[in-house]
Amino acid sequence: MTSKRKTSSVTSLFTRQACCLLLACTPPLTPWLAVHASDTVISTPAPLEVEHAFALPTPPGAMTGALYLTLMPSKGTATLIGASTPWAQVIEMHDMQLTNDRMQMKKLDSLPAQADMPLKMIPGGGPHLMLIGLSQPLTAGSKIPLTLQFLARPDIHIEVPVKDYDAVMASTAAQ
Repeated sequence: MTSKRKTSSVTSLFTRQACCLLLACTPPLTPWLAVHASDTVISTPAPLEVEHAFALPTPPGAMTGALYLTLMPSKGTATLIGASTPWAQVIEMHDMQLTNDRMQMKKLDSLPAQADMPLKMIPGGGPHLMLIGLSQPLTAGSKIPLTLQFLARPDIHIEVPVKDYDAVMASTAAQ
């Protein structure tokens, strides 16, 4: 048994010495990383501005509301693929169009915005965000926390003011 312990401690000592020798002979990785890291291209999306975000007040007891905004990427394309808020069970992207003298709403999977063609959501038709299953009414002066989710871009977190209908219509007409 003593010879087994002796062999075990000799093997352990040899293993430690071999590891130390291996580490001492291995060139440091830092110069390699410094040289090769410059070969790596990290692509970050161009800045994206969210402007003119607002929601309209809802009547008492309403379970849905609408939210509007403008998305403007500085270059390239930004594709909105979803949104969320603690104020609604779900947010859907919709497009509303006049067809045969009837307004029809269609659910969308995504909404693209381009540098040369911003995505403008305004009341009265076209794209908007529909808040479904509201946990509270949207009242003028309140602010809705909103997370916008994009394809190949980080999420954007904003607060969206609920604006008086007449004030919105006046400012929308001016745009």
